[in-house]
Amino acid sequence: MFRITEDFPTFIRRYPVTTLIVGICTILMIITTFMGGYNINTIAQLGGYDKQLINRGQIWRLLTYAFGHMSYAHFFLNMPFILIFSRPLERILGSIKFLLNYVYMSVFASIIIHFFSDYPIPLAGSSGPGYGLLGMYIFLVLKHRNKFPTYDKRFIITFTVMGFIMTFLIPGISISGHIGGFVGGILLSPFVFKKQKDLEFSISG
Repeated sequence: MFRITEDFPTFIRRYPVTTLIVGICTILMIITTFMGGYNINTIAQLGGYDKQLINRGQIWRLLTYAFGHMSYAHFFLNMPFILIFSRPLERILGSIKFLLNYVYMSVFASIIIHFFSDYPIPLAGSSGPGYGLLGMYIFLVLKHRNKFPTYDKRFIITFTVMGFIMTFLIPGISISGHIGGFVGGILLSPFVFKKQKDLEFSISG
């Protein structure tokens, strides 16, 4: 389910939204490099979450933060995460619906950050929607466990547990963003996954 077997042209054709998300993040990483690297100014200039600026009307930052990152390590950690977990859901939902769900989870996570944290510097990263993807998988594993191979269920649960252990142990991580994305993915899932026959076909394919 999670193993990438397609060549590059086939991957782009099958998963255009996943490719677009990773492509935008990569372009912003390159632009950040030419602007002098990751720092408070470049993160803010490239659409990072900033509570004061949002309160002044720059509400687009509730979405654009999800395509930038805080460091090169942050970028290279998140991109495999997005590549692995986006593909099956884009295949199940279709590209347009998956894109809408990704936007929703990005905004949901940033709204939780906005109202439940006072992070002192601009924030950026795809972890919020990434944890939203994990929330969707957890919902599916709990409700449709018979449709997942054992190793896929084990992988999802293990990755989720390890992700939250890292969330609470590593300094500087936006706990509210991770929890917000995760909860947003769970809350969205009952409205998204209604056709069990299509779900079974897509997961097993």
